[in-house]
Amino acid sequence: MIEIKRILCPIDFSEYSARALEFAVRMAAWYGSTLHVLHVMPLLPPSTVSAQGEASRQLARKNLAHSVDRCWRADVPIEQELCESSDAAGRILERAETLDADLIVTGSHGRTGFARVLLGSVVESLLHRSRRPVLVVPSHLAASKRARPVGFSRVLCAVDFSADSLSGLAYAFSIAEEADAQLTLINVIEKPPELEHSPLEPDFDIERYHADAEARQLTKLRALVPDTATSYCTVRAAVLEGSASREVLRLAMVQGADLIVMGVHGRHALDLAIFGSNSKDVVIQAQCPVLVVPAGRRSSLRAAS
Repeated sequence: MIEIKRILCPIDFSEYSARALEFAVRMAAWYGSTLHVLHVMPLLPPSTVSAQGEASRQLARKNLAHSVDRCWRADVPIEQELCESSDAAGRILERAETLDADLIVTGSHGRTGFARVLLGSVVESLLHRSRRPVLVVPSHLAASKRARPVGFSRVLCAVDFSADSLSGLAYAFSIAEEADAQLTLINVIEKPPELEHSPLEPDFDIERYHADAEARQLTKLRALVPDTATSYCTVRAAVLEGSASREVLRLAMVQGADLIVMGVHGRHALDLAIFGSNSKDVVIQAQCPVLVVPAGRRSSLRAAS
């Protein structure tokens, strides 16, 4: 089982990061974690040189304290930190390493605005460079889900059988165990199976071949389910055809998923992810939080005491 002892939540005082902070507080309460709230300011001149720079620092400290106070609850230890850097994502990742954060929680949109979404934002840089799991809370998360306590009763995990996706699967099973959840494993066949046998024979049965390909993938998915899994959660498996991101998002919508889990490469995650560029589409368009797990994080799973 995953033991999340420390959560890092970077904020920029936008409405998007405010929602992420609210979610991070509820996550910390659920896991019994310490929450570290970080705001990274642009580099400013020393106060001895610029009174305006010091005024900006004072305003940022005030906004940081106000953000924390709005989400305060007695059962969650919250630390707050203000720092300056020309590389916000780099400083966030540096603090994640120093703190040994088990999870980074961030909003899907920052002060760059809705139009740019993730492109060129600090969030995208985090997803590219983080060696630790990043939970992205969408700006358009339904109000009903924002108001209730964190509880992932329906978890969807995308699997392509690579070692990278299995890192995410380990987290999905652990979360499902913690929440006594329904876990759905999904594999998407993007390339039509018949293209592997070209030219086709005159009597080639395309429908049967599709059915056989789906059955093979379904068998592989079910083989990933531990024998003990049914004792703590309900596990389903689904194999679909089409665009990976579209099918993941569609099934998540149909099932009312509370969480989507994807395991990706540790470096340049969104470029080299299990679904290639489709991973970015999932993060941007999902109606629920998306947990992006870099490769190799299975070794970081710790037995809960």
